[in-house]
Amino acid sequence: MRFSRFLEKMEKNQDVMKGIGLIGLGLLIIFDTVWVGKEHAHTAAERIPAFWSMFGLVACLVIIIFSKWLGHLGIMKREDFYDD
Repeated sequence: MRFSRFLEKMEKNQDVMKGIGLIGLGLLIIFDTVWVGKEHAHTAAERIPAFWSMFGLVACLVIIIFSKWLGHLGIMKREDFYDD
């Protein structure tokens, strides 16, 4: 019961939630560049500040775009598809 009210509040305040998410991402990037040591990195890419944060963001966006493309390609049908 409480969780559904929380979700409704989140839905009403989408701009605020996006802002909170972007601030959180920014704080993670700052933390990664300032406090995380790069001396034990295994690859050159790991020495780039915030590489894994950006990699995760790009991977998530690619998955979403691919899923939408796949859905429009053949999974989604017209509303009257099953009508005679």
